[in-house]
Amino acid sequence: MRFAWLVCCLACTPAAQSSARAPASPSATAAPDFTARDIEGKTFRLSDHLGREVVLLDFWSTFCEPCKAEFPHLRAMYERQKSKGLLVVGVSMDGPESIADVPAFVRRYGIVFPVVLDDDSRIASLYDPKKSMPLSVLIGRDGHVLVVREGYNPGDETLVEADVARALGETPGAP
Repeated sequence: MRFAWLVCCLACTPAAQSSARAPASPSATAAPDFTARDIEGKTFRLSDHLGREVVLLDFWSTFCEPCKAEFPHLRAMYERQKSKGLLVVGVSMDGPESIADVPAFVRRYGIVFPVVLDDDSRIASLYDPKKSMPLSVLIGRDGHVLVVREGYNPGDETLVEADVARALGETPGAP
């Protein structure tokens, strides 16, 4: 438990201010494929969704307070935009000491989008080697990484929504 607290303190502190970065050359940054188990034990493959949907990967853990604050906004955005082709995928970075808590946490926070388990940090090594939390990776329909946003502060959800709207081909802020 001390390790979990330490990781949260390091990754979920004001020092981990929210920031966005676009890949140096988005056309050259293909999203690495991965396969993982979701909280129901089903197999999730990123490649099954590329070419069809805009995918927002959200890296989080059960002990990250900024992650908890971000969930209501992600849930609302997902519910508004899923019919337009948005898929939000939660990537739980909980390790062996807390991975068993993830399904109950998902129910408690009303998370309605798919959640995959990354207890061995395999997915994080592809997208989030610093293991920052929360971290959002927006992937366009063409399978290329469009934007990476690190951290969460109140108000950041408007930036993420604008990124998603652009990826979906909409004007940000339009109904």
